[in-house]
Amino acid sequence: MAKGQFALVVALYNVAEYVPAFLESLRTQSYPVRDLEIVVVDDGSTDGSAAIIERWAKDHHPGLKLVRQDNAGPGAARNAGLHLVENAWITFCDPDDVFHPAYFREVANFLAGDVHGKAQLLATRLVQFNDGTTEMRHTHPLGKKFRLGNALVSLDSNPEYIQLHGPTAFLRRAVLAENNLEFDSRIRPKFEDSNLIGRYLAAAGKPVLGIVADARYLYRRNRRHGASLVAGTWADPRAYDELPRYGYLGMLRAVQTRLGRVPHWAQYMVLYDLVWFYIDDKRMHSQTAGASPSQRASMHALLEEIMAFIDVEVIDTFSVVSQGWVFHNILRSYYKGQALHPPVVQQIRRDGQRGTVRYAYLFQDSLPEEKIYLDGVPSAPAAAKTRDHQVLGKTLIRERVLILPAACTPELTLNGIRAEVTTDRRVPLQPGRVPEKLAGFELHPPAVPAEAVRGQAKLATDPLRKMRENRLVRRSLTGGGAFEEVLASARRYVNRLTRNLKSRRRAAADRRLIALAHREPAASQYRDAWILMDRIGRADDNAEHLYRHLLRNRPDVNAWFLLDPKSRDWERLRAEGFKLAAYGSDEAVLLYLNAVYKVSSHANVNIEFPVSRRRFGSGKARFVYLQHGVIKDDMSLWLNSKDIALMATASVAEHESIAGDGNNYSLTPFEVKPTGLARHDSLYHAAIHSALEDRRTILVAPTWRQYLGKELSAASCDAARVAIFENSEYGRAWLELLRSPRLEAHCLRHGQRVLFLPHPELELMVPLLQLPGHVHSAAFSEISVQKELVQSHTLVTDHSSLAFDGAYAGSRILYLQPDSEEIFGGGHVYRKGYFDYTRDGLGPVAADVDEAVELLTHPDPDKLHAPYRERIRRTFLHWDSRSCERITAAIEDLGRPVTPDPNDRLA
Repeated sequence: MAKGQFALVVALYNVAEYVPAFLESLRTQSYPVRDLEIVVVDDGSTDGSAAIIERWAKDHHPGLKLVRQDNAGPGAARNAGLHLVENAWITFCDPDDVFHPAYFREVANFLAGDVHGKAQLLATRLVQFNDGTTEMRHTHPLGKKFRLGNALVSLDSNPEYIQLHGPTAFLRRAVLAENNLEFDSRIRPKFEDSNLIGRYLAAAGKPVLGIVADARYLYRRNRRHGASLVAGTWADPRAYDELPRYGYLGMLRAVQTRLGRVPHWAQYMVLYDLVWFYIDDKRMHSQTAGASPSQRASMHALLEEIMAFIDVEVIDTFSVVSQGWVFHNILRSYYKGQALHPPVVQQIRRDGQRGTVRYAYLFQDSLPEEKIYLDGVPSAPAAAKTRDHQVLGKTLIRERVLILPAACTPELTLNGIRAEVTTDRRVPLQPGRVPEKLAGFELHPPAVPAEAVRGQAKLATDPLRKMRENRLVRRSLTGGGAFEEVLASARRYVNRLTRNLKSRRRAAADRRLIALAHREPAASQYRDAWILMDRIGRADDNAEHLYRHLLRNRPDVNAWFLLDPKSRDWERLRAEGFKLAAYGSDEAVLLYLNAVYKVSSHANVNIEFPVSRRRFGSGKARFVYLQHGVIKDDMSLWLNSKDIALMATASVAEHESIAGDGNNYSLTPFEVKPTGLARHDSLYHAAIHSALEDRRTILVAPTWRQYLGKELSAASCDAARVAIFENSEYGRAWLELLRSPRLEAHCLRHGQRVLFLPHPELELMVPLLQLPGHVHSAAFSEISVQKELVQSHTLVTDHSSLAFDGAYAGSRILYLQPDSEEIFGGGHVYRKGYFDYTRDGLGPVAADVDEAVELLTHPDPDKLHAPYRERIRRTFLHWDSRSCERITAAIEDLGRPVTPDPNDRLA
């Protein structure tokens, strides 16, 4: 029987790669490791994890208990271990994490200071580190409770001190045993720790938390092999039923049954997890996008039940993490029916150049009767829209956006009630209050001195002890020996000196460059410049086409094109007379700091901000988004994060889906303009001179599958990659099309060819595939896509927006979608938008390869595609060569202040 205070219950499942670091951190504890009662439950591992534990136990802890069971999940495994331990304090640690060498010693010291034994639960500090590194971060949102050091805190008085993480918690075994408390194994894929902790605290009497700030638990993030259950939560179907039903509701009901009420700390625990659910749902590539209709319905029904337990007072005070303005009001108005009175209108953002201010307010159901007065005169906004805010596909609150002139003082009434106009979003902020420390806590001499526990020499000073402990931590993380750690420490020291020296030199150079930007000749050369850019290493998109228009028709515009000088487009554009600036150069900085507009077909951060904001600031240039292609999917969660002054659209439905009412976009008609795409001007000209009957190419351009990219990158060799691709539903279908004997015969008979334009992710694999002679392949970087479009009589794709360009170029469009059920069920990289391929598609949709070949070899293709001609005609806002002209005018309008129009005054 172990003789220490602590029992460790470890659920083990296929973490052989990480177990040695975990065990090494136990071996190097300054607390006697053999005094730790350790029970490891192997939950059906298949990778040798248990064998590693066995070998280690023989050498370092003969009393360790190893239990084997069939795979039943972490909750069941921990329950099996829970029934075997005897020591007073139990912790449920994970075998892919690491302990600081002083971890158990600091917990023991804390307990020695709790002279009256008031602590019912001990919370240790979670420190995060990325797998494969030794860099540690103290940034967990719940880490704020450790900022004031060791303390005893009443959760009834300070509910913001919640503890949800089982591995960094110590629970009294007696409380667990007396109340028959164990993990609810039905709760998947997370919150089983929090559920137990909540029920435990309710059973413990007064919930007093012991804050052990000096005990550090190292939590492994971003595992290189095998995702954690928490990281994959919302990709798991159980997250939409078992998690809210047994996890959140189960805990709230159990606490209510025990106490006759649900205290604020229990509500805080659930609300904390729900905030992260909302944050995840708002991500562009959120796993929640793949939830089925039945999963969404289940989650929404359970959320209604959960929110019945959450008090309005809790919603109005919860600030452990920011709820955000929208989610806070969803909780208040949708779930609790507590709208603000009087109504509040938020002043969001001021546009100094255009002389406007953006305002917004939130409401439920129908738009309220809205009256706007500018300097006391009834007026209409310069632009307005109604935006839907959805959670898991369901609109829970709506936002009204108003663009008003800044020169006037607005007054608004909503349903006859005067609204309060303010910049205060009324969202609770972390107050940073100091909790009232409970009496009876004293710091006694250490229970386990920081001296030899295994024959090691006593360390005389704390700095030396901490230095040794930090070395032990790094050894645990890297698996290296003492000599390797000394060398690594020396390298880190040298690297740190080198980085500091380089940083000082670079900062001095940056200051000189910033000064040069505002002096001659740079100030004149780059004054009021327009920076145009497609990709960093590639042109031939909308920015290039717009620049060419400016070069020919608007020499008064100080336009520059930003590009990597190694790009194959550099010499071509320079020969054409483009003023080029090299991406990443000093000239690019001088240009950027003087520019008034950044104009690009892409909106990635390194293009939206082509010069380091950290080093040179954000500059004064406003961002104009030309688009890479017509938007058909819901890109709102990505574009809403961008500061877009102007955005071009080409399709009628696309423009309405972004600038119109009832969508997720924050952009309004004030920013989104129906100009057409810049490259469509040249497409229009080229299509006129390329008759469809003269074209001899079938262009095949499928999109990509994110899941397949991960599988291919993990393959060990080319042959394995080919096998993975050819055996996938995606690869099998497209190769079957390219290898079709019937299509080959058709091409030979009519003198046609197939041009395969693979997604860039697939380009390196194409030479490994066996393609017939009539199929040619090309990379996007090697060809002009526009030229190929006007030489193609048919474009075959699955979901690419390239179909819009093909239709504008006069090509016939064919969609091949053999895996549509998977894609539209959430497998696609983007969220589904307004576009329906059957209702809105620019050509027929083939569900399989046989149908696609049948359509491609149809004896009368004109008759087959005739029904789509009028649909294509109606799709686009403009059929002309004036898109660049309209875009230029719209950009110039950005520099003109908006003044109230007397004709917009309301009676």
